[in-house]
Amino acid sequence: MRNILGALFILLALIACQTTPTKVTSEQGVQGAPEKLMDGAPVILDVRPPFEFNLSHVPGAINIRWEDFSSQDPNSRGVLQDDLFSVARRLSLIGIDPDSKVVILGKGAQGNGEEGRIAWTLEVLGVKNVHTALHTVARAMNPKGDEPLVKNKPYWKPVIDESLFIDSKNFKAYATQKLPPLKMTGKKKSKTAMDLPVSSLFGMNFNEAKAKVVILDVRSNGEFGINNLTKYKHVKTPVVQIEWKEFFTESNAVSKDLGKKLESKGITPDKIIMVISNHGVRSGAVTFALREMGYRQSVNFAGGYEQWK
Repeated sequence: MRNILGALFILLALIACQTTPTKVTSEQGVQGAPEKLMDGAPVILDVRPPFEFNLSHVPGAINIRWEDFSSQDPNSRGVLQDDLFSVARRLSLIGIDPDSKVVILGKGAQGNGEEGRIAWTLEVLGVKNVHTALHTVARAMNPKGDEPLVKNKPYWKPVIDESLFIDSKNFKAYATQKLPPLKMTGKKKSKTAMDLPVSSLFGMNFNEAKAKVVILDVRSNGEFGINNLTKYKHVKTPVVQIEWKEFFTESNAVSKDLGKKLESKGITPDKIIMVISNHGVRSGAVTFALREMGYRQSVNFAGGYEQWK
């Protein structure tokens, strides 16, 4: 009897030892899971294609595409629409204003940076509490539930953050390090990044600014190898290539671990970083990520190679 009781005691002790690690693992949760991101009833946007969205999505998510806010010109699809007030009105109809918390869901590395592009667009319009996450992780946090009704917000006039983007004229001026002659055709009603004199775009004179500029190409290695700005003899500004995926974690949050790599390539927080991709989507995502990382002089060349050509 004693032997049986002793064996039973040992068996119970072994079972207890085996169950302890399982409990610890469950308390840690999924790495990068957006538990806190979902606090406060944020507006949830899903940037995946409509077919994938309709198959499965987080309850209450709204399906949008980056193209909804961009130019219809086939040569510059990445450039934002001219009437940004109209864009803001449309956002108000889905419950977004400058004070809204917005969580943008997408496919992460399996996509093309659409989440970050939308995040960049919202920040241009003055919406600052913006986050990105992986749609599968977010859906796992709330697999059931009713679709909440969209609550409209009053129309609002966007306060455009002109420091987040650069137009083709200014991009070319800094890429070639040549100041083009300014042709003044009359007094302008308003000044945006698209009509500011090149010399004052970054709050400093042209010669001072051009010494700090670096071009960051965020396309894939293959795309960069086929064609990039270093192949144009008139481009004098340094060009660095880092693929956009490196700026985001597996859970699609902004990565905080690229500082050493960026510094090794000459990219430091004091630099003016002009980010480029094919048509401003991946570069928009990286501009959003860089700003979150503290590189406050990052700008998206939204026209991209599509407009450069």
